Amino acid sequence: MSNHRTLPLILIFSLVPLGPLAIDIYLPSIPQMVEVFAASNSDLQLTISVYVFALGICQLIAGPVSDRFGRKASALLGLGFYVVGSLLVALSPSLGFLYLARVLQGIGASFTMVTALAWVRDNYEGEAAGRWLSYMGGITGVIPTVAPMLGGVLALAWGWQAGFIAMSGLGLVLLLLTPVALKDGGSGSRSTAEDDGKLRCDLRAITVNQQFRIYSLANMFSFGGLLTYIATAPMVAMQEAELSEIGFATLFGIIGACQVMTSFIAPKVVSHIGQRQTVRLGLSFAVAGGIGLLLIPDGAVFAYFALAALGCGGFSLMVGTATALNLQPFKHCAGLAASIEGFLRMVGGAVIAAALGFAGLSGAMTLAIALLLTLIPLLLVWRDIRDRQRVAISMVTGER
Repeated sequence: MSNHRTLPLILIFSLVPLGPLAIDIYLPSIPQMVEVFAASNSDLQLTISVYVFALGICQLIAGPVSDRFGRKASALLGLGFYVVGSLLVALSPSLGFLYLARVLQGIGASFTMVTALAWVRDNYEGEAAGRWLSYMGGITGVIPTVAPMLGGVLALAWGWQAGFIAMSGLGLVLLLLTPVALKDGGSGSRSTAEDDGKLRCDLRAITVNQQFRIYSLANMFSFGGLLTYIATAPMVAMQEAELSEIGFATLFGIIGACQVMTSFIAPKVVSHIGQRQTVRLGLSFAVAGGIGLLLIPDGAVFAYFALAALGCGGFSLMVGTATALNLQPFKHCAGLAASIEGFLRMVGGAVIAAALGFAGLSGAMTLAIALLLTLIPLLLVWRDIRDRQRVAISMVTGER
């Protein structure tokens, strides 16, 4: 790794956990928050959807801002929103105020996420970009392992607000470090954005690109499965199985550990079978998990979590590589491409999870349907691989 990239890379990797941290750290506190806000469990689960929608939609703004003003500016802006939003959540006097604060958190996380993805595309190509994005996926996977346990401990010691105060403090530290770690120019793309001859992509050029569409759908549907798991897991563990907050956090953390391991072996899988085949394998794991969930009896909690691990492991295996394939054609507007990909993934995934949540099905059945929906992008990826193989064979035959 080049020395001039080491410090920025450390900061970029520090930005990655902020998004999922705001989802996972307070999951054990939801029962306590239900009492504090005199709300239903569904009202508190909506704080996840509100956050994810804000995170997804605001990426459409974050991407162009990052391309125009540079990665440092977008990181600073995102961290500012994140710090304020986290603090306001902790100070929320009502459920409506809580929703608003979660929107601010989501806005902040949208900028930090786009900054991280675009910085990698600025500085790395091809499989190298996919490798770093997979490692980012591993960092993201650590959060479900650590955050619920940390959040449970903080909540028991200082109340549900403690986790959000911790997020605000972490964001503040990164806000102070960003001017040192990221420099104007270089990592950002301000000079490129001003060169209209090089910036040959816009919203339409990105969305009509077949490679972008296929692998964005792969990320969207698999992320919908992950969000559905996050939404249904507390209900299955603490209501159906009557586990304690710490028991749930431990079980949730084990699944997260599986995701971490899968993310870190993903680059080795890519080196052996290729990028597109790795995405196909990950989606196949998700579909297999969905089929398994259809077959388990009611109340089989540990079977639910084992099959959820298979499905979520599939997401961790393929998400970094699929993201790299999405950004690959768009070197000169990586921020815009990352923002559109992130929007489709977050908002599309949230719509899937929210729609299934309103169906009134059991937790296992809800997750089964969400994972089975990944069959749609699996078929598209399969066809893409087949078409590329046919083209390769035709080229070899033509040369002969």
